[in-house]
Amino acid sequence: MQRTSYFISSILGFSLFPGFTWADDKSTNLLSTITLQAAHQQENQTKTSATTKFTHDVIDVPFSRSFLSEEILKQQDVQRIDEAIQLVNGVYAQNNYGGGFWDNYSIRGFTTDPNVSATIIRNGLSVNRGLSAPRDMVNIESIDFLKGPAAAMYGRGEMGGLLNITAKKPQWEPQGEVYLRANTEEKYRGSFEYTAPINDEVAYRFAVAHEDNQSFRNHVNSERWFISPQLSWKLSDQTQLNFDSEITRQKGLFDRGISAYKGQILMDRKTYTGEPSADQNEVSDQFYQLHLAHTFNDDWKLNSAISYKQGKISGSSNEPRSFEADGETLNRQRRQRYTYTTDRLAQTELLGKVNSSWARHEILVGGEAGTLVFNQSQLRCDNGRAGQINGGYSNPKRYCVNQINVNHPQYGTYPKDMGLFTNTHEVQNYAALNLQDQMFFNDHWSVLVGGRLDHVKQNLDNNVNGIYSSKTFNEVSPRVGLNYKLNDHLSFYSNYGRSFALNTGTDKSGNVFAPEKGEGYEIGSKYRPTDDSLLSAAIFHMKKRNALTIDPNDTSYQYAAGEARSQGVELSFQTQLASKLNLLANYTYTDAIITQDTSIAKGTRLNSVPKHNANLSLDYTLLDDGHRKAGVGGNVVYVGKRNGTQNDQGRLELPDYTIMNLNAYYAPNAKFRYQFNLNNVFDKTYYLESYSDMWIQPGDPINASLSVQWMF
Repeated sequence: MQRTSYFISSILGFSLFPGFTWADDKSTNLLSTITLQAAHQQENQTKTSATTKFTHDVIDVPFSRSFLSEEILKQQDVQRIDEAIQLVNGVYAQNNYGGGFWDNYSIRGFTTDPNVSATIIRNGLSVNRGLSAPRDMVNIESIDFLKGPAAAMYGRGEMGGLLNITAKKPQWEPQGEVYLRANTEEKYRGSFEYTAPINDEVAYRFAVAHEDNQSFRNHVNSERWFISPQLSWKLSDQTQLNFDSEITRQKGLFDRGISAYKGQILMDRKTYTGEPSADQNEVSDQFYQLHLAHTFNDDWKLNSAISYKQGKISGSSNEPRSFEADGETLNRQRRQRYTYTTDRLAQTELLGKVNSSWARHEILVGGEAGTLVFNQSQLRCDNGRAGQINGGYSNPKRYCVNQINVNHPQYGTYPKDMGLFTNTHEVQNYAALNLQDQMFFNDHWSVLVGGRLDHVKQNLDNNVNGIYSSKTFNEVSPRVGLNYKLNDHLSFYSNYGRSFALNTGTDKSGNVFAPEKGEGYEIGSKYRPTDDSLLSAAIFHMKKRNALTIDPNDTSYQYAAGEARSQGVELSFQTQLASKLNLLANYTYTDAIITQDTSIAKGTRLNSVPKHNANLSLDYTLLDDGHRKAGVGGNVVYVGKRNGTQNDQGRLELPDYTIMNLNAYYAPNAKFRYQFNLNNVFDKTYYLESYSDMWIQPGDPINASLSVQWMF
């Protein structure tokens, strides 16, 4: 706690001189401000461009979305994407790979390939596939969950929806920010960002962030660095070239959480059952992109981008596998992993508006091509598997006794020798063509018709069992949307679409998985009584085949489930109740089950997807006097019961929970903002998600954080 006290004292030290030199410096000489061609479309609560690529009021678009602004993210003290999703309806936490080595979540009950992190888009453009470290908030302006069949636009995505991140960009007016944060769980964060023009044509932005995090869980810790240099070059009044990059490195203790015995969670949520001295892992992520935006005239523009992405995760772990009959001796499996991905992507899109005698058209023609390389190597030894010498290992050194007592853990005894378990080299060469036309017949009716053709060649070499495969897929993903706008405040819509996504990796027999295919439709309504308010409601029904899930007969493997279905209702309301009071409320009912499979019973609920989920957030402005501002707020989150394994026969059900978080902020002038957050006010014991009954991630106990922003 001495580190916490020192850090907080440093933060509070800024407040001793809130008016000394930090007031607006009117003598500062600024370069003249120039107007630029926007490099990306702006998103806000009532305006969207990511859903159709054309900027519209949300009531003109036949799709639903959930939007979180930078101010909401700041006020709720969001440090990770998985903390933001509790504010969004229909989005739930999923396996984050060892306690936070990547972002993963489900949207409307369906999740992406669990072998890699969640699929996202960035500034309305597809970004590379493969491994990604958790996204850092210093570079994020807002986040936007696009619901429903977005695959027809962005390709090979999840039927439930996609996350669009609007990233910060270089500005032609100098501005900077220093941010410091300390948490009572000894989590420390500092970031610096600065943007300024080099001349009238070129501007830059640089951001760096560092975290040193402990945890309420014994021995668990992590360290993180994030760096992002960016450039914007105005080639002409119609053309702008952007260079974006993000480099992330995160090291930490691999943590599968706690384990349940015969469906009962009896372990102390603080107990770590790995090896503190041996289970360090590292994930790194590099992303580089050149983006060219050109405007021909008021009606036509071109976006083109080339990008490169590289991801890597490596390290060792001792992970829970099963309990002995005494309920306290835990059998572990030891793994040593190395996974490396690279992806090269080129894309272009032409957007234009055309008027015909019967409709106003908004047309998109786009294409992309790229190559994804996915290399995976893993060594393993498991307790109690001596009878399977030829079951997939090429090295017989795979049986080992590796146990720990969960009530009195003694560390330091674990096997050193392991056998080869996985060694694959996968290459996906892909190309795609997008076509879309949204037709506005009059002030009330519009129809969107679009489709995407994906051509993918997948080659996978399994060097463990000598199975080599090569497959080619040609898939069409259509989407159709119908929108009726009764007036400027109320609309009704419906949509239909299909999705397609390749699954990476191999099953228990060493064969590649069949691709995932989905189909879904939705009906809904949006009501915008004021410019700052939006009430939306949606009913959705989706199904997909070949979704990857844990093998119920052997949890060391995955397999492609036969068919799953998800349906439900989403309600969301965001408004300003009074001049000083803002409200965000949402509720979701999700019924996500297996409908057809050879190994899992029909009706089995999908993992970590609650039937009921709700959130209520209130923010009240106490003071708004020029640059002096102050406010308080809080939110209540309810998450219903969830299936804890891919088996609904009573093995494990995660209990429902309700948690409350409070916040307060004070800005004495335009330069400083202080914020205090109290999370899990009533110290509720709860569980975020589980991949199986052996891997359960508990939520944080009561904790408080204090942060300061210095803007200059």
